[in-house]
Amino acid sequence: MKNHNLLFVLFLTILIAPLSLNAVTITDDPSSAAVDHRVSLYLWGAGMKGNMGNAAGSAPVDLSFEDILDNLESGIMFNYRLHSGKWAFNLDYIYLNVSPTSDVPPASADLKQSIAELSAGYAINPKLELLAGIRYVDIDMNATINITPPPPTITGADDWIDPIIGLDYRAALSDKWRFYGRADIGGFGVGSDLSYQLAGYFGYMPSKSWNLYAGYRHLDFDYKSDNDKKFFYDIAISGPLVGVGFHF
Repeated sequence: MKNHNLLFVLFLTILIAPLSLNAVTITDDPSSAAVDHRVSLYLWGAGMKGNMGNAAGSAPVDLSFEDILDNLESGIMFNYRLHSGKWAFNLDYIYLNVSPTSDVPPASADLKQSIAELSAGYAINPKLELLAGIRYVDIDMNATINITPPPPTITGADDWIDPIIGLDYRAALSDKWRFYGRADIGGFGVGSDLSYQLAGYFGYMPSKSWNLYAGYRHLDFDYKSDNDKKFFYDIAISGPLVGVGFHF
């Protein structure tokens, strides 16, 4: 399990500096009531590390981004943001289907994972947005150790909703360059025992309608189900992120 005290210290230390995973173009004017839309597609070069399983056993997870790419069956990542005046609404969605294998021990797995986040933000000043929302997680996992005699297949399927709170920070560094950051924390025993997210991006605007952005994102879950299956998901997902956004 994670050291929760350390996570809270880390969260509080950098809270004012990171997905609603917003597009990094920062032209929002809190005094304007005009409706502003941003849609972005991105690639998160993340690895996964931790443990998952159920009452029958656990399966260690240690996948680099290269491992995920090599074993990727399908995936999509996108973000939508609506902004008007001091209010903003954000939707972020990730889906991955990965089928990794290993030689030691000889094993194969199939992991389907969806993470959808919906949040609302309120600008407390031109650069800082207080946010609250939910993060929905859906996991379906099968892992088989290929030895003789074969042990039982480790399977797990569960979904849960984490309430989240946090801050979005946005600043114009120049006419073309922007910085975007986010920190949130959630779960609180409602879904996960604890989940948290930290992210920071630099964005470049070649025009008023388009933006390119790159940075780093870390998302961490410590979840245990309270049903008979005893499914648990103690996983950290982190890595660099690049994307492109369209503003209209």
